[in-house]
Amino acid sequence: MIQTATRALAAAALLAATAAHADGIQTYRPVRSLYMLNWEASSPLGSFADDYIDEWSYRGLSFESRSMVREGLSAGIGFTYNRFEQTHSNIVQTNPGGGTVSGPVYRFADQFAIKALVHKYFGRGSLLPYLGVGIGGVWTYAYEQMADIAAADDGFDFIVSPEIGLAFKAASGASSVGLNVAVRYNYTTADFAEVNDAQTLAAVVGLYFSY
Repeated sequence: MIQTATRALAAAALLAATAAHADGIQTYRPVRSLYMLNWEASSPLGSFADDYIDEWSYRGLSFESRSMVREGLSAGIGFTYNRFEQTHSNIVQTNPGGGTVSGPVYRFADQFAIKALVHKYFGRGSLLPYLGVGIGGVWTYAYEQMADIAAADDGFDFIVSPEIGLAFKAASGASSVGLNVAVRYNYTTADFAEVNDAQTLAAVVGLYFSY
């Protein structure tokens, strides 16, 4: 009787261990892909702020697709759109044909960028700090108007965007969702109006989905 009970307990323990091991295999899934949808608030820097628009823009969006190429390292692609605009109460400027004119000036600049992305992650818990960089091209369209005088400029230029960020996992299972926050510096070779090498600093907040 004792021997039979001992065998039954051993069999139960073995089944429990096997079930726990199988459950661990089923629930542990290393992240293979991340998708991020972000809202961005951006501030012009350098001559962009000094000579064109110096107000923050809150009209920015970005989408990123990242695939893990090895543990802690991803490569992917990202798309970013930002609009900067401002009305200056009074500006004095020189006309192309000579002479000067002064008055209120409305200006805006749209920037759409496509970038190849590389990110390095640190840790494996709910908080996932990372460093990254994006390199690619940016299309810029700038427009300004003073009274009935208007001027526009556009071009496709180089952009590089280093960033530091933190992904916070809110819920996980077969897939995960969470919050993404980052600070990104954008350097471009875009020149328009009096602006040379347009630069911006962006605060990024968004959601991510991973599986």
